[in-house]
Amino acid sequence: TKEIMTVGDWVSITTAVISPTDTSLRPMPADHQFIIHFYYKSDVVSSWKYITSRFRQPGLDSGLFSVKYMLPAGSVHVVRVIYGYGPFIVGPCVRSWEYYDVDDLMFAVVDSSLTFPLVVEGELLAVYDSEFTAPRCIDVGPSCDSSLLIVGVGGIVGEGTESNAPNTIDGCEDYSIGKRGHDESIQSMKVASVDGAFLSVGEKARIEAYVFKAKDTSSRSNPNEKEYAHFWYAPDAKSKDWSHLRSTSFDPGSGGLMRLNLNFTLQPGDSTQAVRLTYGYAESRYMGPCDRMDKYFDVDDLVFEVNHGAIPVPSFQYIATLDSPLPNHSKSIAATYDSEYTVPRCFEHASLCHGGFVLIRGVGDEEENSPNTIDSCADRTGSSSQKFESIFFMSVQSVTKEIMTV
Repeated sequence: TKEIMTVGDWVSITTAVISPTDTSLRPMPADHQFIIHFYYKSDVVSSWKYITSRFRQPGLDSGLFSVKYMLPAGSVHVVRVIYGYGPFIVGPCVRSWEYYDVDDLMFAVVDSSLTFPLVVEGELLAVYDSEFTAPRCIDVGPSCDSSLLIVGVGGIVGEGTESNAPNTIDGCEDYSIGKRGHDESIQSMKVASVDGAFLSVGEKARIEAYVFKAKDTSSRSNPNEKEYAHFWYAPDAKSKDWSHLRSTSFDPGSGGLMRLNLNFTLQPGDSTQAVRLTYGYAESRYMGPCDRMDKYFDVDDLVFEVNHGAIPVPSFQYIATLDSPLPNHSKSIAATYDSEYTVPRCFEHASLCHGGFVLIRGVGDEEENSPNTIDSCADRTGSSSQKFESIFFMSVQSVTKEIMTV
């Protein structure tokens, strides 16, 4: 049995946050949300890497959140949690948010000099594939997530432009004259097995997508039309032969993010498969897999791998609770403040490293050794953690409750 966290191990980042008690005097745009971002880096992975985000409903008090990922190479690791209020913008230091708290936790890991792809809670995060010209997960897993690769929409000039647009395997292009944060766009897509096993032919899978709804269509030529989302599936991504799965429609005008879900069965074809979402306004109801018939239209693909035989459900099951965020571990260490790196740090190897409830409690000037970040990314909020967003606990722990190892 291992005694310390090691590169390649699954670990869980756990954070406890406090929400503002009163937001009645704040502007509440439809695209603003309470968001928690998770990042990591190490002495080998020198720049911050985005893991995932969690969304929190307004009006709640304190809460605890956990995400899992596989430890990449490096003997000294750092995780970062950002909790704030604003539009869905990612970055290791979201300075455009008006209210946020950011804290880091540094810990030791045994590095066997092997490298591993980034995996989050069993999800593979896609990377842009120049051959398919779309986001792709090159390995088989329980799910495949586009992460931030398709945020925005092609055709928009400036801040909202989609990276590597149009992100389609056959060159089908976006067509939009919309504005970022006001008009239709696809934000993310994920394909996941329904039972939690690896994606396999003959088994049920789910497409989960987030889209941004239009805020106001009153000035459009057809102001009373609906928005339409169409799901497509290619069992062989190389053939680019699309089959229609389902279409749905809804009223625009509310703005903000909306989640779409669709279950389907993975079909025989090739081990490399793809799904497509087309999303637009008005005449989009008449679309084929690439028929642009409207001035507000976004299309994105996600390429993923499947098995032709069943693989058991992954075994990582531990979920922390607010009442017991510190389970029994073979070796648990409380961090101390490191003046060289200006963050709480666990110097020794352990199965769990936690910052306690003192080192990062609070926000801004009331937080001890503020801002508790390795790069001086500072909090941006008011003077009281009871009135503004704040982080009061962080830990990193081996999912197997052994010592962290690369």
